[in-house]
Amino acid sequence: MFAKGIDRQIHVKGQEMISIAVPLDSQTVSPNVTIGTGKMEFIFPGFVSLRPNGVFVDIRALSLASGGFELFVDRLFMAEMQFQGLDYSVFTKLLYDADWLDAMQDKAVEAKMAEKVVEFPQDRKDLYHAVKLLDAGNRAEYVFEPVSIPELYKEPVYGEPDENGNTHLISYVSKSRLVPAKLNFDEFVADLWLKGIKFGIDVSAVREAMVSNTPARITVARHLEPTTGRDAEILEVCPDLHRDNSPKIMLNGKADLRVFKNRFPQISKGKRLLKKISRVLGKPGYRVTGEMILPRIPNDIDLYALASLGTMVALEKDGEYIISTMDGFLTIDTKSNLISVAEKIETDSGISIRTTGDLTLDVDEFVEHGEVQEGRRVEGKHMTFLADVFGNILSNEGNIFISGSLSGGRAETHGGNITLGSNASRAVILAPEGTVTIHYCEHSTIIGRVVHIEHAVNCEIVADEVIMELSEGCLIAAEKVSIASSGERRGKETLVTLMIPDLAEIDQKIVMLKKKMSEELENKNKKLRDLDTLKSDLEFVKFLSLQERIKSGAIKLTVDHAANWRKMMERNAKSSNLYAKLNAEMAVIELELQQLTEEHQRIVAEREGMGEGIACSIAHVTGQTTGQTMKSINGIGIFNGKSSHDIRTLLQKVDSHKARIFSEDLGSVNWKYARKSGG
Repeated sequence: MFAKGIDRQIHVKGQEMISIAVPLDSQTVSPNVTIGTGKMEFIFPGFVSLRPNGVFVDIRALSLASGGFELFVDRLFMAEMQFQGLDYSVFTKLLYDADWLDAMQDKAVEAKMAEKVVEFPQDRKDLYHAVKLLDAGNRAEYVFEPVSIPELYKEPVYGEPDENGNTHLISYVSKSRLVPAKLNFDEFVADLWLKGIKFGIDVSAVREAMVSNTPARITVARHLEPTTGRDAEILEVCPDLHRDNSPKIMLNGKADLRVFKNRFPQISKGKRLLKKISRVLGKPGYRVTGEMILPRIPNDIDLYALASLGTMVALEKDGEYIISTMDGFLTIDTKSNLISVAEKIETDSGISIRTTGDLTLDVDEFVEHGEVQEGRRVEGKHMTFLADVFGNILSNEGNIFISGSLSGGRAETHGGNITLGSNASRAVILAPEGTVTIHYCEHSTIIGRVVHIEHAVNCEIVADEVIMELSEGCLIAAEKVSIASSGERRGKETLVTLMIPDLAEIDQKIVMLKKKMSEELENKNKKLRDLDTLKSDLEFVKFLSLQERIKSGAIKLTVDHAANWRKMMERNAKSSNLYAKLNAEMAVIELELQQLTEEHQRIVAEREGMGEGIACSIAHVTGQTTGQTMKSINGIGIFNGKSSHDIRTLLQKVDSHKARIFSEDLGSVNWKYARKSGG
């Protein structure tokens, strides 16, 4: 039975264990337990609660590392008590399963372990005999057999018969006898614990043996082997880590024999290269004595020891990675196990169907010491070719430098410059947003924002500005042209076309704007005349004046005045509505006039700036050289996307957009564009 006043042990973080008095009718009690005729006190820890509906354990307050729960169980069994209605699965998890405890933190606050705590009397303990520990603590055997328990009873004692032959009860004699008994699983758990068996009881086997009540030797507890962990691993998360000279497979499933799948592994900045698959620790096992069996510690990997130049280790949400810190060429050193990303690729094998196939490069810089074979295509950013190029070079926002000859090929960049240190022959050189610099070129097409050429023969040259030392038989289209010496080549003249603005469209816009402004001004004047007509009515003018003063608060209306004011408003209602409408329309017209005026001023200013700086200067004319103007709305943009044949045809065609400005075979030229005024 429980005492009326009991102690409760409470554990407060950072403080010692303390005992407090708890009333018997409290929901959670930790009693002084009275067993038999003597009183044995047992103070329950703060994480154990005894309630009418069971024994509960506060999981949040429990930690395997502290060993508090095992100590509590040990003391409870030593105090000749046991759990009744024990849930052995929960009991074992509370003792040994750290993963389960962690998982239960967010799922449940408490776990019910048993129905109650009761006395484990000595006469019941005597029913359980020794258990045999085998295999170095890996299993335990127990011999089950029928058991009996002493039972006290009182035998009556009768006196001598009386004269009538009747006997009378005079006393009782206390005697003992053995009666059959049954073993109990909850008691068995407590008894085995006290005998050193604390883990791995085979619940079903034990219960079956107890029910059968026949002699049997069975294994009542087995150890648990530790689970095997997993070594840390390296996972390649980038598919382009290794060179692959097999043909590239296109989207339609066919193989492109011109392109190797991955000749030079190219890596962009921030690319994940390798991922560390963290090692997984094995779970410990337990012998039947409760002794922990530690698993093998898995091998680990240090990513920092693998990351080299151009790479770094990054700890991200989904794991630990080696990532690239720059755009570049990937190198994996199999001897040192280092992975690095270089700023550029530099090779001397050349670009051909045998060595590389067509290349698409993601690095900032590429240097090739060998030739580029005819028909091969190289795409990249900043590219340098130190030998002859016969193929096609395409740069995206980068510069192209070719120290050898560009023959029959193409060099094109979007956002960069092109420099040819030697010759270009029957080539196409395109840098519409950059500068083209060429030593010597013939029968080639050159387009750039600024073009510098030392010597050009029979070429089509298009640019905002062209600067040349010697031109022979070339077609030149630009806004600014400066030539040191110009002449013909084998009967072909040098034709210089100065791109001048086509003012027709912008002049038409100016005319339309003036017309709209005139119309709006006329509309404004009409509204003003209508307003003047309304204001010619003296009574309405008086009404407007009063209305303004009433709105501003200058006049305070009395009751009589208010009535007169309403009558006056009714008489002038029609005129008042028309007046308000005209004023609203006037505001719209004023806004429209303002917008039209600003647009007119902007377009006139734009027109005034068009054609500024257009000029042609030729220091020495040594052969037939002709100059013409060509009207264009968007300057040299008219040549975008056109072939060399189309450019030549467009420049040589005589039409209304062109006008001859000079034709010389000797002397010099110094021509400047003079724009007609307008607006």
